[in-house]
Amino acid sequence: MMDPAWSAVLGRITTARPDDLDALIRDGAAGPAHGRMLPAGGAVPPSAALWRRAEGDATLSRIGVRIAEPLADPARAALRLSAAAIERRVIPVILSRLDQSGFERFGFRVERVPAGDEAAARAVEAELTRFWDLAIIVDGRDIGLLG
Repeated sequence: MMDPAWSAVLGRITTARPDDLDALIRDGAAGPAHGRMLPAGGAVPPSAALWRRAEGDATLSRIGVRIAEPLADPARAALRLSAAAIERRVIPVILSRLDQSGFERFGFRVERVPAGDEAAARAVEAELTRFWDLAIIVDGRDIGLLG
């Protein structure tokens, strides 16, 4: 039986893209600048008490998907990741260095990673790997190789 959460994700996947309301309202004028993701100061370890796996959790593992540049077809990638989640009981966690990765609209878990500073990005990814207990991090361009 399919997990209802992933059934809902599959129901939201479409190739249609939302319109940028700022551009429509401002008649093409530049909108406000997006915020910049900065790494946390200090080395505070993630809490072990948060996000424990529930008793009887059938999830085999969680994988990180690094999005460093916009994907040509986020909907197709979302379908592949949803299939992996359903068939292999692997939950994808998107690690995005972009303001909009394209996966937010489908209901995926998206974590922001600072762009531009590779050392800071790697530090945040390492923290998220521990926090989410990620088995592996794959590059978003390699999603097509998942199967």
